[in-house]
Parts: sequence; structure tokens; C-alpha cells
Amino acid sequence: MDYRELPQSELNSNIPQGRGMIKWAPFATMPEQYENVDKMIEAQLHVPEPCLTEDLLQALELKLRELIDCNVVLRYWSGGYEHQIECKIEHIDNWSRVVTVSKGVSLVYVEFKHIFEVREYDWI
Repeated sequence: MDYRELPQSELNSNIPQGRGMIKWAPFATMPEQYENVDKMIEAQLHVPEPCLTEDLLQALELKLRELIDCNVVLRYWSGGYEHQIECKIEHIDNWSRVVTVSKGVSLVYVEFKHIFEVREYDWI
């Protein structure tokens, strides 16, 4: 039996409409669970401050002084995270032990004791 060929008067007009178009939404019954997972992921990203020997610090300082006005990749620790920037070494302050680097037009100040790697970088 083909319902498309029946006259309109013989069709049952009491047909439920259904849910219509419903967009997909993630099932989140426990928002605390998502907060805890985010905290766990954040905790995994924290790293302890590197502990460098005096010999390594002296070698690093010599290398930094050689690379003043050169483009470098500088890796340092700050606030529980490791950071890496491509920059140009501008100045090393002997008294405060702060290295000033330029990234584009902005200046970044990094404490010498937090730097753990520096490599020369040729910008292409």
C-alpha cells in the first residue's frame, strides 16, 4: 500500500512531529571531572627548575657573550615551564645577571640563572 497515492482525507492527521533538527552536544554530566583532568594535564607540563653546575654555567656565559648581536634559539625556565624563543641577544647585565634579548620589536628580559641552552640560529 503506497501512502503517497491515498487521498488527504483518508490519512491520519495525528502523526507526532518528532524532535526536529537537534545539534550534537557533548555529554558533560560532571564538570568537576573536566576541571580535574585539566588540572592534571597542567601539572604534567610543569617542570622543576634546572640545576646547572658551575662549569656548565661558565660555559653557557662564555657562549652567550660570544653570541651578542647574533640570532639565537634561547631555551630557559620560567614559572614552572620551559620556554624557547628565537631572538637576538642585545645585552648581558653583569650586575643584575639579566640577559636582554629582542624578539621582533619587543625586548625580553631573562635571568641568567634560568637559561639552560643557547644555540646560534641563522634566519633564512
